Amino acid sequence: MKKIFVSLAVCVFVFFLTQEARATKFPMPDLKGQFNKQSMKSSGGAPVELQADQVSFSNADNKAHATGNVVVDSKDQHLYCDQLDLDREVQQVVAEGHVYLDTPKENVIAQGLTYNFNDGTGEFRNARVFADPYQVQGQKIDKISENYMSMENGYLTTCDLDHPHFRFQARRMDIYQKDKAIARHMTIYLGNIPVMYMPYYVQDLKNRPILTFVPGDKKDFGLFLLTTARFDVGSRIKMALHFDARERDGFGEGADMRYDTPGFGSGLISVYYTHENQIAGHHIWDEYNSDGNSVGPTTHHERYRVIWRHRWQIDPNTSAVMQYYKIHDYDIADNGFLKTYFPKDYEQNAQTSSLDSYFLLTRNMPHGTLTFNVDTSRQNPAIAGIERVPEITYTFNNQQIGKTGFYAKSTDTYSNLDDRSHPDSFNNKTMRFDSNNDISHPLKVGFIEFNPHLGGEETYYSRTAEYDENNVLRGMFRGSLDMSTHFYRVWDYSTDFMGLNINRLRHVITPTITYLYQARPTFPASGLNQFDSSIDDLYRIHQFEFGLENKLQTKRNGQIVDLLRILTTVNYGLKGTTGHRGFNPYDTMTDFDPTDWLSFHNDNEYDFHQGHFNSDNFDTEVHGQGWSVSLGSRYTRYEGDQLTSEIDYVINPKWKFKIYNTYPVTKATNGNTTSARQNEYILTRDLHEWEVDMGIEQTQGDGTTFYVLFRLKAFPDMKLNLLSSTFSASRAGSQSGTGGI
Repeated sequence: MKKIFVSLAVCVFVFFLTQEARATKFPMPDLKGQFNKQSMKSSGGAPVELQADQVSFSNADNKAHATGNVVVDSKDQHLYCDQLDLDREVQQVVAEGHVYLDTPKENVIAQGLTYNFNDGTGEFRNARVFADPYQVQGQKIDKISENYMSMENGYLTTCDLDHPHFRFQARRMDIYQKDKAIARHMTIYLGNIPVMYMPYYVQDLKNRPILTFVPGDKKDFGLFLLTTARFDVGSRIKMALHFDARERDGFGEGADMRYDTPGFGSGLISVYYTHENQIAGHHIWDEYNSDGNSVGPTTHHERYRVIWRHRWQIDPNTSAVMQYYKIHDYDIADNGFLKTYFPKDYEQNAQTSSLDSYFLLTRNMPHGTLTFNVDTSRQNPAIAGIERVPEITYTFNNQQIGKTGFYAKSTDTYSNLDDRSHPDSFNNKTMRFDSNNDISHPLKVGFIEFNPHLGGEETYYSRTAEYDENNVLRGMFRGSLDMSTHFYRVWDYSTDFMGLNINRLRHVITPTITYLYQARPTFPASGLNQFDSSIDDLYRIHQFEFGLENKLQTKRNGQIVDLLRILTTVNYGLKGTTGHRGFNPYDTMTDFDPTDWLSFHNDNEYDFHQGHFNSDNFDTEVHGQGWSVSLGSRYTRYEGDQLTSEIDYVINPKWKFKIYNTYPVTKATNGNTTSARQNEYILTRDLHEWEVDMGIEQTQGDGTTFYVLFRLKAFPDMKLNLLSSTFSASRAGSQSGTGGI
């Protein structure tokens, strides 16, 4: 009982003390680019740098299309996404997939957006906009001017949690940044509970709390309280001080300073330190573990991180970026410090190269871009990687040769490389010069667009992985042909049967064929150290790639939406290709969204040669007022097949329940299943300020757990576990619960 009252007292205390949630930190993304880089400038516009795995241009309409790790920089605006289309004349982009936009006014996370870099206006779809001191989330957010946004079907809150403990939800809201927000048909929510309705409401946005708290209970930390104090030092420096207490780890403190220097750029200095006194039990009062043995001794670890990032726009065509990164951690090789204390930073910059110190100078030139990069990991020797001291790259943009209709582009890179992860190897260093050249001639014959390419790559290595092979010159020839077209048909058909809301139908078919021949390099990749796979790991390719996209579209509220989209791609290896000759596994992705209450998704990979599926995933969801049902199937050939289901139902305002199940259907090809059958039943009772979950969790091989969780509505992640009993029957053989692995 003492444990119960101590936990309850702590949670009630922080509940009354807390007025805001600690701001979600938005890590500054790694600003270096190892991608195809292009620089453009429209008439009267600022330079725009475009980096991506693949970039193509249409000179007829002055547009660019980029896919894979796309980064766009324009002055102090930075855009990251999976793919985009760029109108170079007006500097407007249409971006899709994992979109992140960083501007001086706001940060945006969205499913898709349309954005103009010249005037900062655009439309954000299924987006969250963070503009200190608040965040806005909505299905559609229009950035109409520099300080004015309009949001539909969303909410505004000054709480920075992903699931805010309070919000102002409205059908429409006009937000005047740093001034006010005007909401129409607004409902105030505390957690998920509506507490007040107003047909018209004005919220002041000028002020924000100086001191904020985040309480909670987490497996790694136990009970915790995170405190942040914010203040400005003049008009150019913003400070945030952090004082954190974690039951299992002790105390941590840190500071963040964002600064702006007139004429010399802006930057961030961030410091965080903790001297962990990690207790062995889950709570400080635990004397015994669940197995009845005494808890082990407390361990001590010193962990800290120091970051300095600075960006300087030297002139309209020249910019510099610098980072100093020092981290001290006993688990540094696995990024343990970032995983535990800065999970958002870890998810965005999981590669160890993001922990390097570097200097990057970029110069936009009349026909290309010149970059000078120094990249070193010597500040963190435990995770030392590949150093580039220096690396100089010149990218010649795709340019027409006279008026011939032929276009040329090239990338030339000099690198002085040192693999610090193998410091004792003689051949861990090399000087490398790589020249990659391409000539193309886009044309249209009838209704088919063709784009043939001829090019090659020549690379010099001062050293190779073979001791007696130095001063090697490797060459390789490459040729390809891209062909594409599209057909469509429109049916004048409308219906609102079962809420389909169909207003005419359009079927669009887009077939694509790419032929690629890449000759065998004159020096094999097996004889080279692999510093960069895109340069060092080259091999012979002789193949066709076929793609077929089908879309069924309609109009809803004046917008074109996809009811059905099916995309199928497959490679066919020809004679002499490296790897399999014939059809390789083909990939199919299907999305079907007939209504706003029903959706289906399927993706699979089928091995044509072996005659079986390598993977097949299916999900469907149906939801209504107060209920939802989700069904799913997960299959991989080497992990088996598993069904999942979840049912959520609100019985009445006081009671609701959830049932979640996983069920392994088939075994993997090695005869084992990688997951156990699980059943979870949760009955939830509304106790006004609290919710109580009474649950039963059954896991095959691990017994049954009964638990009772008390949860404050304002802080749903903060739980009090008052009762938990596990009953496990004795079983023959191993009881490790690893499923025979």
